[in-house]
Amino acid sequence: MHIMNVEISEILGAFTGDGWITSSLKSLYITGNSSEEREYYDYFLGPLFSKHFSKVTPKEFIDWKVYGIGCHKSKIISKCLSLGFQSGPKALVAKTPHSIYNSQNKEIKIAFIRGFFDTDGSIWFDKSRAKTTISHWKKKYHYSPRITLGSCSKILLEQIQIMLTQLNINSKLRQSAKKGRKCNRNINNFYVLIIQKKEDILTWIETIGTNNPRHQTRIDVWKIHGFLPPRTSFLQRKLILSEKLDPYSIYV
Repeated sequence: MHIMNVEISEILGAFTGDGWITSSLKSLYITGNSSEEREYYDYFLGPLFSKHFSKVTPKEFIDWKVYGIGCHKSKIISKCLSLGFQSGPKALVAKTPHSIYNSQNKEIKIAFIRGFFDTDGSIWFDKSRAKTTISHWKKKYHYSPRITLGSCSKILLEQIQIMLTQLNINSKLRQSAKKGRKCNRNINNFYVLIIQKKEDILTWIETIGTNNPRHQTRIDVWKIHGFLPPRTSFLQRKLILSEKLDPYSIYV
């Protein structure tokens, strides 16, 4: 019998966000953005998976235009399945494993949420769009933080919302797309969990945090400068943090 722990829970969260096990049960993958998330896979998720399951070397999957890890050992995949990893198409039916959702150890729940956020969530910043806003600075610069978690599985986000409430983090669940055909392709219902109050964002950062440099660099720029320009690349954020790029210059 395999026992759930904090680190495995975080891997499972990452898998739930951006991973899959093929229907044949022969392969497991967790992948992300090739340009923004290499450090996350190279220095965190790859080594963590290697520690608990089997040694993997993160790589670029050229055909899919993604970067991440893959495992093709049947014993390891069987172990993953016994721990709650879901196989086959899971977009509509993804959920939090019982061993995590019903755990009395809040750190296990926190780790799952963090893993999911690191692979399938985002933190971004908005400017004021209120007509009553007088400050020119607030109208121009993106200072107000938002955290969003998205999924086609409503039950998954409902479970995460309940776990966030247990951590004193308020959130709102919204449907952002309806099932149908759009832009010449079929789409499913899509739901978004939004955290938008500053005090809840700060609680998230302190309690849950992130292990993905893609997110951490966004948070760090905001903490230092009070805002983050939209659509910055990972490289731009690293340049801002090393004081080689003025974030105000991006608006010029």
